[in-house]
Amino acid sequence: MIIDFKMKAPIPKWEPMFENGKTALHGVFNQLENLTPTKATTVSDVLVEMNTQGITSSVILGRNNEQGSSNEELQAFLASREGERFFGFIGIEDMTVDEAVATIHQYGKTGAFHGVAAIPSKIKPLTPIGDPSLDPIFETCLEYDFPFCMTLSLLISLTSESPDYDYIHPKQLIRVAQKYPDLKIIISHAAWPFVQEAIAVATHFPNIYLCPDFYLTFPGGNQYIEAAKTGLANQLLFASCYPNVPYDYAIEHYQSYELDSEISSKIFYENAKRLLKIEN
Repeated sequence: MIIDFKMKAPIPKWEPMFENGKTALHGVFNQLENLTPTKATTVSDVLVEMNTQGITSSVILGRNNEQGSSNEELQAFLASREGERFFGFIGIEDMTVDEAVATIHQYGKTGAFHGVAAIPSKIKPLTPIGDPSLDPIFETCLEYDFPFCMTLSLLISLTSESPDYDYIHPKQLIRVAQKYPDLKIIISHAAWPFVQEAIAVATHFPNIYLCPDFYLTFPGGNQYIEAAKTGLANQLLFASCYPNVPYDYAIEHYQSYELDSEISSKIFYENAKRLLKIEN
């Protein structure tokens, strides 16, 4: 069984974003140049692919409140029959801290969502990820017992309004992890290229989880798996980043490490099951 902790789906009105995602990384990374994009265009197509790959559930990380990527549209999908195998995270991109807090309250009360997602460089104004001014967001997540998933990588830093190589350094999360030990913090893209630094921070703070997704195949990415083998197995999550990469590519690279069954089960299923509060 597999839970995919990061993907986009062609839910109603999100279809253009899904189509763009298929080729969004072409010309950006040599490692991903020769990938054949998924042919899926509908949610039904995606479900067929999930079944083929043994993916039982997938997490859709929300974006913002704009049409074509809104929390309202995601909520409606999650309530539909096609949405039964998906978990949604409330998106707070392109918002101020006050707007983000109001949005978490608005959608957290619905019971439809299982977490909060953000690309911190899109919170307005641009603020270091460990800055105390973001604490109201973390505290609101705790009110609803929501994990907080943030996307951190060099790509995200370079495409922010004020590119800064150090912006996504995981050391900035130390203050947050110390102050809020009950807050589950998920680092999507696992803060690549700060691989060792991300591993070190997660090693010290068991409430920090790493989601390397396609960066597992990048220089140094193998160290995430080595960390899982030497004590970090409870804090590594499988994520495909589909449709930026196809499912088979994402899964095969994790499986290529020939992990023992216990570690493999934790990475592909058990850790996500715990975070999403999935009952047996």
